[in-house]
Amino acid sequence: MLGFLYLVLNATALAVPLTSIPFVYTTSLGGCVNFSAYLDPLSPWGVASVYVVSDTGQLGWPQLRPYPTPKFVQGVACGSFLSLRVDRWMGVGPLVPVSVSGEDSAFLYGELPVEINKTAIVKIKSFTKPQVVGDFVYKTYSTVVEGVYVEEYVVYGRAQFAAYGIANITYIKLNDAKPDYYVYIPTPGVKVEGVRDWAPDVALWFAPNQSAVVGKPRLVVEQISVPVVGDCPGTAYVVNPVQRPLTVYVKLSTGEEYALSLYYIPANITTWRFQRAVATTLDGAELPVDGVETDEGYPVGACLVQGLHYFVVVRLNGSSYRYAASVNAGVLEARTDLVEPRVEVGAPFRAVVSPQVARAGDNVTIRLYINDTLVAEVVKKAAPLVKLNTTAYFKTIRVVDVLGTPVDSFTVYVDKLKFYGKEGSASVVPVSDVASVEVRGARYLVRLGPEVKVPTLTTASFLKIVVAAATVGGAAAFLFKRRHREKEVGGVDVVEV
Repeated sequence: MLGFLYLVLNATALAVPLTSIPFVYTTSLGGCVNFSAYLDPLSPWGVASVYVVSDTGQLGWPQLRPYPTPKFVQGVACGSFLSLRVDRWMGVGPLVPVSVSGEDSAFLYGELPVEINKTAIVKIKSFTKPQVVGDFVYKTYSTVVEGVYVEEYVVYGRAQFAAYGIANITYIKLNDAKPDYYVYIPTPGVKVEGVRDWAPDVALWFAPNQSAVVGKPRLVVEQISVPVVGDCPGTAYVVNPVQRPLTVYVKLSTGEEYALSLYYIPANITTWRFQRAVATTLDGAELPVDGVETDEGYPVGACLVQGLHYFVVVRLNGSSYRYAASVNAGVLEARTDLVEPRVEVGAPFRAVVSPQVARAGDNVTIRLYINDTLVAEVVKKAAPLVKLNTTAYFKTIRVVDVLGTPVDSFTVYVDKLKFYGKEGSASVVPVSDVASVEVRGARYLVRLGPEVKVPTLTTASFLKIVVAAATVGGAAAFLFKRRHREKEVGGVDVVEV
């Protein structure tokens, strides 16, 4: 963690952990609120921008109290949401030298913007609404007088101003060897001597409890102790409290010693007795843990210490994977990007996934079986649930006899698979080109295709043959009788058999 963004909305105080830089935080308002946002002045971060968002999604500037800095902004925000972006700036304090280093003026001609890349207070008078682009820029005043826009900004980075009018610029230095005054920011373990209070003309706000002083300051930095609480007693102290990140030295009663690197001074150091480590897949299945280690290189001993970065090592498919773990009552918990894919297939298929556990998005091989026969092999991306359309593996064949008549009832054997058919049609999974068709207890070896002809006769075909034979026999008898009558009429004594 990189510290906290401290936010106060009316009477509600929040400490938002900074998990990355840049960092954006948005909170709902539901109207107008008094707010303040504060960052540790010694940290290298600053509030790069602060906006209010309306119901229609439009961005606007909150009304800020003069003069904010990237470390501390406060004012009134009216809208649906308040959005703040934290980015890298610089660390300041506990004494910040402030000097007014000069003034300047610039004419603004519409699309030709004036660029400022120094710390400055910019006052603009324009016949059109000023357009401002940049980071670490804050609006402190805005009004319209007889059609003239009058606005004031304070700049701590690079900014461009476009308008039709004039800009009066007051430059400020924050690192002058002989400043006009100092801003003193109270810091644990730090005392300042040789100064007296002062009321500056230009007051920059770096912290809510700051004060302006003049004189010849001398800083006295002392080591501070931090309480150790929890299951493992011990001591902790900070040698240099103005350093960021600072180092907290921890020594426990078990003999374990650690040096924690933090961007903030903790109120205490919490400890737990180490119980076990747990790693789970994305779908919640528990994985075997191969080891536990810290990012700082310390071995995990009898105790877990707040501020150390713990990692759980999972060994899988011959590879080791390292995942960040959080502490929950002495248990290290790591949620991984590994999954144990569950394949959804229709009957009678059975799916086997290889490897059984994989990283989400990696390729896994899915083998489809009917009974113990391999039907198909497909490659899919690993996910908690994989759906396969198994109907595509079935092919419909037509089984007929020697006369082309559909076989009423039959069985098709393909490899070790058995499929039943009727009325000449069957759905089979063609794991082989060669099959056997069983009709009335007799099997015939065939080659699979859209139509399969077996050397047998169905009842319908047999009846066709009988009818055809009867028809042919009747015709032959008729011809015989006719020829016999013709010979008798001719008076020839010839008997024809």
